[in-house]
Amino acid sequence: MRLTRLAALTTVVVVAFSGLIASPAQAAAPKPGVVVDYAYHKIKVKPKTIYPFKDLYFSKIRWTSLTKSTGRATAVRNVNTCVPSCAASNYKRTKVTLKFTRVRSSDCRKVFTRVRVTEVKSHRVKTYKLPVHKRANCR
Repeated sequence: MRLTRLAALTTVVVVAFSGLIASPAQAAAPKPGVVVDYAYHKIKVKPKTIYPFKDLYFSKIRWTSLTKSTGRATAVRNVNTCVPSCAASNYKRTKVTLKFTRVRSSDCRKVFTRVRVTEVKSHRVKTYKLPVHKRANCR
């Protein structure tokens, strides 16, 4: 009976440690980020807000999935209507789903360079290119 308990305990310990050893290898592959502001080189993984253009930004981003090749999220698209002028900052807000694709290098880091935006109510789809900043001497 003692031998059976010892064998069971050994099995539990081996399984527990094998899970701990496998995790760092999976975590070692970095997830792609997003350039969060078109004017600056700041890159974040799973940002809550991004500013890809001067009159368009996405806020309240909730990430539903993120892999090394795609990312999915829900968000609010904010578009400056420029009525009566762009300085008035009259924004039209629309709930959307986002699908990030096309991973490229920006400032020597992997980032998504394309986002497909689908309006929740009307199901209209529009694809935007996301900003990329080139830097020489990336390895």
